[in-house]
Amino acid sequence: MGLTRQAVVLVLVGLATLTVVHVSGPQDWTRIELTRSLALRGSLQVPANLPIDKSIYGGHTYADKAPGMSVLAIPAFEVERALGVAKPRAKWDDEGDLSVWGLRLGAGGILFLLTVWLVMQVAGAAAGATFGAGTLASPLAATMFAHVAAGGLGLAAFLLARRPTARRAAAAGFVGGCAVLVDYPAVVIVAAVAIVVALRAPRRLGWFVLGGLPPLAALLAYNAAAFGSPFHLSYRYEAPPFSERQRHGFFGIGVPSLHGLKEVLIGDRGLLLFSPVLVLAAVGLWLLWREGQRLEAGVAAAITAVFVFSDAGYFLPYGGASPGPRFLVPALPFLVLGLGPAFRRWPRTTTTLAAISIVLTTADLLTYALRNPNDTWYPGHGESDLAKTVWVWLGMNRNDGAAIVLLCSLAALAVATWPLVRPRQRPVA
Repeated sequence: MGLTRQAVVLVLVGLATLTVVHVSGPQDWTRIELTRSLALRGSLQVPANLPIDKSIYGGHTYADKAPGMSVLAIPAFEVERALGVAKPRAKWDDEGDLSVWGLRLGAGGILFLLTVWLVMQVAGAAAGATFGAGTLASPLAATMFAHVAAGGLGLAAFLLARRPTARRAAAAGFVGGCAVLVDYPAVVIVAAVAIVVALRAPRRLGWFVLGGLPPLAALLAYNAAAFGSPFHLSYRYEAPPFSERQRHGFFGIGVPSLHGLKEVLIGDRGLLLFSPVLVLAAVGLWLLWREGQRLEAGVAAAITAVFVFSDAGYFLPYGGASPGPRFLVPALPFLVLGLGPAFRRWPRTTTTLAAISIVLTTADLLTYALRNPNDTWYPGHGESDLAKTVWVWLGMNRNDGAAIVLLCSLAALAVATWPLVRPRQRPVA
């Protein structure tokens, strides 16, 4: 029954998040152009007319992102070519394109569902539903943003490393390396996983390193081919308008400030503004520590702290037009591990906060891509300001699609939490 419930929750979370068809943006432009170049020409170069989010080296233009998401989208792109629906960027429907949506699902959507499933295996169905529908993972699920994918791969590496046989340690190294190929900041997670292996089974550390060599070799080869040196990342050659600020500190990350921390946590798109349940997730990590799972709790807390403070020190904490402080999203699969003990200790309180978070996050999911980057909150101008969903192609309007998204989100939570909050039956005397 538990596996059946988890399967239902996973389907509902997928219907709530992956059916949204966001407007196209820079993340799509740069990553899908690299996908097209690799698939059609075997080239690493992208068109020079990309407006932003590009790197220039040796007179050629390249994607300024880690290459992993572009590579992951290649199978979906080949399927679209075979079906005759693949098309160049100039022919995209900027209000929400079917071809772009398919590539997003093929690259990030599958890994999003995998991440939700992993969270459920460790922390329970309620934690998985909350993570998938009530945190920043939701509005980033059906996009080319790499943060959720990197966090999911990082969590998989961590879970493999908890009981590191030689094979599991090597698998953890490989999966962790793939996380870095998808999103460079995931190296923080890989370092934490390496510490876990070293503490749990020092003799397996060599296997962990060995497993990480193939993705490391792929990244070094990509850097050498595109930027002239295995050790030069794309951000080194960032083109304007962000090139100057990107060169300050560590690729734009300076000393965290109180203002930056305020923006990240409780600013107009702050993490806790949309997901107040994460306060209990943090408390839950402390409960996990008290239950004796100190390594797990400590690693999850440390990874969360590093990503929160690094985002607070970044010159653009929300990363432009995004649903919130997206750079800390790779840490969310670790933070929500604390929701398991929180749901057990305070089932009704945690469920209530999870429901509030899902409603707020769904509002963010359906509107963020249509708001200006500096909007303090959604002003509302009718249904045209709601994101398109796949149901539009079946004849529904955007209001109906939005209602389905919200209902599926809340249904996922209801199915997951019913065993925790249902009234207890008194035994018959």
